[in-house]
Amino acid sequence: MTRKATEGNGGQRRAPAFRCLLLLPVALGGIPSPLSADSFSAVGTITSAASLKPFARDLGGLMGSNSFHTARPLGFSGFELSADDAVQFAPDKNDTILRAGGAKPIWMPMVQADIGMPYRFDGFVRGTSYQGFTMAGGGLRYGLLKTNDKSWAPQLLAVLEGDVAADPYFSATHYGGGIAASIGNRFIAPYLGAGFDATQVTVGSDSTLNGTSVSVLEPRFTAGTQIALRAFVYAHLSYVYMHRQNGAQGGLGVRF
Repeated sequence: MTRKATEGNGGQRRAPAFRCLLLLPVALGGIPSPLSADSFSAVGTITSAASLKPFARDLGGLMGSNSFHTARPLGFSGFELSADDAVQFAPDKNDTILRAGGAKPIWMPMVQADIGMPYRFDGFVRGTSYQGFTMAGGGLRYGLLKTNDKSWAPQLLAVLEGDVAADPYFSATHYGGGIAASIGNRFIAPYLGAGFDATQVTVGSDSTLNGTSVSVLEPRFTAGTQIALRAFVYAHLSYVYMHRQNGAQGGLGVRF
């Protein structure tokens, strides 16, 4: 009887954390982001397509973030919901668009949902919408090793993703992929990852470069950890080196 009472109290203690997670995307939506519609307004004034490539690198790096935070697949019927942030500490030195918009650092909040499927596959969808900018996308993950829940057993994961974005000044498509590896136990799981971001940006009609498109392909390297806060509740935080720029990504989620 004592044990059951303790478990009941634990469930009550977990409830506030779960409610905070559900409210976090609402809170993020109400915070004026340094990466906003005003940050992109310089797209309408550029006169050289060369100015678009550094912008495409910065945008694609943010769009491709948070595609993994452990290398363990969810498993069939598993489910995950998270609120995540991607941060680049400063725009590329040649990104005159975001620098003109005063965005420093630049960051992008997003909400993501994941579901476990048979044969070590996971599917995920994510998106964000604020101040005129909208992004939506998703992808697949595949566990390259047989799932093993023993403490410190190695995990290896492949990731493929695709995203689209729209703004009054431009549209963008992003494709990414990579490999992630992790070890850990039920409390903490450090991970490493390497991959790429392929991004295309097309200028809208409010610019002298109407319809101009540029494409970039850049590498990404990630090192971080996932930490269990309570039963089913986790946080993750990592350092990211993307297209020779420093950044970070993190989030809070529930995983079943």
